[in-house]
Amino acid sequence: MEIPMKLASLIALAGLAAAASAQTLTYSWTVGDTGNNDGFIDVGESAVLTLWGSMDPGATGFAGSIYDIVGDSEWSAGTVDSYTNMLKALTDDGAMQGDNSITGIESFQLPPLFNPNFDASNPIKLYSLQWTPSAYAGQTVGVGDTNHLNNDVYTDTFGSSVPYTGVAGKASFDVANVPAPASLALIGLGGLVAGRRRR
Repeated sequence: MEIPMKLASLIALAGLAAAASAQTLTYSWTVGDTGNNDGFIDVGESAVLTLWGSMDPGATGFAGSIYDIVGDSEWSAGTVDSYTNMLKALTDDGAMQGDNSITGIESFQLPPLFNPNFDASNPIKLYSLQWTPSAYAGQTVGVGDTNHLNNDVYTDTFGSSVPYTGVAGKASFDVANVPAPASLALIGLGGLVAGRRRR
């Protein structure tokens, strides 16, 4: 059976659209810390967070994205000690806001032909932060990337690029719970009373 030309064209266009929609740039986070690096924030430790971009299918490499990093109320209550765009050349670390969100981050790199330091890693490390809680009170902290204006990937060494579909990522991690001094005193008093009763 012969397929009419118009129908064949529609099928071809649908195939191209499906292929384009299958191109994804997925952002994800890893969480470590300044102590034993297990991602659980013990007393005296700070969280170390890294944002990664993973291209599917793989291509020549990551081209660029403009985005923000935003956290929940627990994130806002702590302190961002440092924040670094891992793509050093021609980039912007973003602007720190009062609630610890970072806006207008520009992660971008020139194509390999013009860039001897081109990072072709997949996944590629894009951003790093260090954050310290205001209190060690057993809280769960959430932060993630958002508002991606573009998700561009190079398809050759000369600089041809295509937009991938971006999938934003989120990180969640826990902070240790240290009882307040008054609570510690009550625990100690309870132990003393229990000890006297046993005699």
